[in-house]
Amino acid sequence: MPGPRRTLGETTLADVAKAFRRYQPFLLAVSALLLVVAFLPGKPGPSSSTKVAGGSAGIGTGGPATGAGGAGSGSGTGASAASSAANGSVGGTSGVGVGSGPTGGGSGASTGPSGGSGTTVGSLATKDPFCDQASGRELLPTLYAPPCVPEWTPAQGNGGNTYKGVTANSITVAVPISQQATEVYALANDTDSQQQIQAGNANYVNLFEHHYQTYGRKVNLAYYNSSYSPGDSLAQQNAECQSDATKVSDQIHALVSWFDCGTNAYENTLVNDGVVCFCTVSVSESDYLQWAPYVWGIGEPDETSSYLMRAEAICNDVVPYPPQYAGEADLNAPLKKQRVFGLIWPGPSSLDDTDVYQAGAQYFLGLLQKCGANVKDFASFPIIDPNGPADATNMMAKFKSDGVTTVIPVLDPIDPIFLTDAATHQAYSPEWFNSGSAGTDLSHFERLYDQTQWGHSFGIGFAPDQVSANLSDAYHMYNWEYGSGPPDAGTYQDNYPFFLWLFTALQLAGPDLTPYHMQCGEPPYTSTTKEGAKGSSQGVPCVGKVYPGLFGYVGPSDWQQRVTNPLYAFGDAFWSYDFYNLINDGTLIWWNPTATGPDTYGAQGAGENEYMFGGKRYLYGRFPTGNQPWFSTSTNPPPFTVAATLPAPDQPPAVPYKCYYLCNSPGY
Repeated sequence: MPGPRRTLGETTLADVAKAFRRYQPFLLAVSALLLVVAFLPGKPGPSSSTKVAGGSAGIGTGGPATGAGGAGSGSGTGASAASSAANGSVGGTSGVGVGSGPTGGGSGASTGPSGGSGTTVGSLATKDPFCDQASGRELLPTLYAPPCVPEWTPAQGNGGNTYKGVTANSITVAVPISQQATEVYALANDTDSQQQIQAGNANYVNLFEHHYQTYGRKVNLAYYNSSYSPGDSLAQQNAECQSDATKVSDQIHALVSWFDCGTNAYENTLVNDGVVCFCTVSVSESDYLQWAPYVWGIGEPDETSSYLMRAEAICNDVVPYPPQYAGEADLNAPLKKQRVFGLIWPGPSSLDDTDVYQAGAQYFLGLLQKCGANVKDFASFPIIDPNGPADATNMMAKFKSDGVTTVIPVLDPIDPIFLTDAATHQAYSPEWFNSGSAGTDLSHFERLYDQTQWGHSFGIGFAPDQVSANLSDAYHMYNWEYGSGPPDAGTYQDNYPFFLWLFTALQLAGPDLTPYHMQCGEPPYTSTTKEGAKGSSQGVPCVGKVYPGLFGYVGPSDWQQRVTNPLYAFGDAFWSYDFYNLINDGTLIWWNPTATGPDTYGAQGAGENEYMFGGKRYLYGRFPTGNQPWFSTSTNPPPFTVAATLPAPDQPPAVPYKCYYLCNSPGY
């Protein structure tokens, strides 16, 4: 029987909705479904009081390493460590990056998953008039444009019915209509109707069909009513998700599924039926490998890489130094010479009896202990906890008694509400290290935490640096095409990533469209994957010279110079295993409870993340080393809260509008 979700991000996505009635004081926070899947900023409407990003484009000497890997100089023995994360091993062979450079730099030497083969596709000789020959990318107003491909005309043919859900003229994509999602969007004050959402989706399809090469095929979105109910038993949910997946495969006959269901039964069934799924946020590396090449993430780094980056930041920037940011003197230096940590991971509750998070938590604990962290308390907090206040009170009382100076919550975005409130009632004010887990690095949620506590929060964020929504790809591309904003003002930011990566995959697969070619492109190939299909240890030829597939994609186009733009890449470009999620990096943040501006979804108010060093983002093995200037606004470049302008390297190119492909499709 397929098991429940293995990672925090996925359980939050599926199960927080179970707690609607039990979380009555915090109904707005139940919008986790929205915010966990989102990886682009919120609605338009920057505040005049929002601080603007500025200053130098980079800091110190912390740019990505040169060479084949492009992400560190380590020997790359992290594959076994990554596997140990899934197996619950504490040891493994991976070390944490131990850069020795100055603050803001660091040589980033690492023996973990960095320095993969990094094969990418260079500028292609093509007669396609819509190729920017200078960059080797499609001529589009985005730094995430795909590599160019050869000019194609209908006379060349596209192979016709190359795979299930593919004909000479169409590609079928299955899209669920979920009552759960409707309720969650409503709780997040999102009033978009299903008609508005589907209109926005259709407009994005038209946009990408006109500017990404689909070799004569149109994408048809096939909507269906999902049978998944978050209030049912696990056995019922497994059956419901399996039923949905079977419908997608056998009735809709889809090449691709968009969105997820509540349990792994959905992915397992789709994989067995050979259906591609752009549907996960952040599951473990082992899950993606078992599902290869069918399941792709469109969110944060996978669970394995997230733990490695968290551990690097803590081991390099926190463990070697005494506490100094707690809210009470007896938890700070000089009274405390060394930080004492309390690590909290999501455990079972009466609503969710799974303890599947323990393996990853044990792996993270091992990484911290390996670098000398004094983890006094290693505790689980019940996920989806109907007794949240009482359980939080007991936990904070123990942490206080044990002299914990620094709390590390790796939880869903709701539990810190209980924990920070309980700490205040215990007259206990430690440091809080933000692990960036499941939306806890999004200001929408962080404003719900006790601000006297969260004002002592600092750490790592994986979500993209927050920028004014009109600067995001989602808005900018839509406005470029239509001259206005999308009709689904509340949801388009969440939906855009799917279209971006679906159409990138379609262009880079080439005309012979199959799941394998979406991953690796078409021959001749330049490299080999680390692992094969469905967990096979035997790699397969990959990254075509002409049609590179998603494993040949790295963005933004000049990613070595970017500042705030997240690095998106698949395959082994930056890890020593095959990476199937999206974001490969993180940034350093601290919480400013008095800063005002829009939150992640545009709501004006107090409380913002400060993105350190002008929002600069770091790869694993490249995080800065040293006692970082947390809570300082005097750095060079200074931190920002919401960028009202983009640093020069992050600005998309100005491209005159013109339809490229399928210009006789709807809308033209």
